[in-house]
Amino acid sequence: MTPHELVGKRYVFPDGNSIEVKQIKDTDPDRGGKLVTYYVQNGPGIPQKLVLPIDEFMSYYAHLFK
Repeated sequence: MTPHELVGKRYVFPDGNSIEVKQIKDTDPDRGGKLVTYYVQNGPGIPQKLVLPIDEFMSYYAHLFK
């Protein structure tokens, strides 16, 4: 799976929390090459917007989006 194929993917955990990839942005190599913008939602709460370099995001969450 290429990084840009992650856009729009969502994973819902058994407890109802979720993670959804909103954007993959190409950036300079000093910042990691690509940045992933994603939302984490805990239950019915307001989603939290987070940004990570692609390598770090994949090391944490790649197993959820196979």
